[in-house]
Amino acid sequence: MAVYELNGGQLLRVARSIDGRLHQHYFSLVGLNKTHQRQARKEARALDEEWKLRQEKARSKRIRGAETESGHSTGVRGINVVRRPSAAFRVQVQIEGKSHVREFSVKRLGANKAWSQATRFLAQCRGFKTVPKAWASRMPDID
Repeated sequence: MAVYELNGGQLLRVARSIDGRLHQHYFSLVGLNKTHQRQARKEARALDEEWKLRQEKARSKRIRGAETESGHSTGVRGINVVRRPSAAFRVQVQIEGKSHVREFSVKRLGANKAWSQATRFLAQCRGFKTVPKAWASRMPDID
C-alpha cells in the first residue's frame, strides 16, 4: 500500500510511480472529526487502489513490448536463440520466484512452429490470453 502518514498522522500521502512519472496526492486530517478522518482514509485507499491498477496495466504493457539486444536475442524478452548441435528457441521465465526453462528445437519442429510454440509458452507463463502480434512478427532468421 502506498498510503503514508506524515506529521504524526495529521497528513496522508498517496504516491505511486506510473510509466516513470510520480503521481501523488495529499489528504489533510487537521481539524476533521473522527468520521471525516475515516472518510479521508477511505478516499486515500481508494485512490491508491486505482493508481495500483494503472501501475500494473502500464507494467504489463511495458513487458509486452520490451526488446532485448544481445548476440542470441530474438527481440522478445524471455526468448533467446541457442545453438547447440542445432538451433533452438529457449524460453526462460520466472513465475512466482521459480524459474521455468523450455527449449523448442528448430530442427525437430521447423522454424515457424518452434517460434509459434515458444511465443505461446511465454505468453501463457506471463498470463496473457493471446500471443501479442508484435512477438509473431519478430521471428529471427535462423542460419
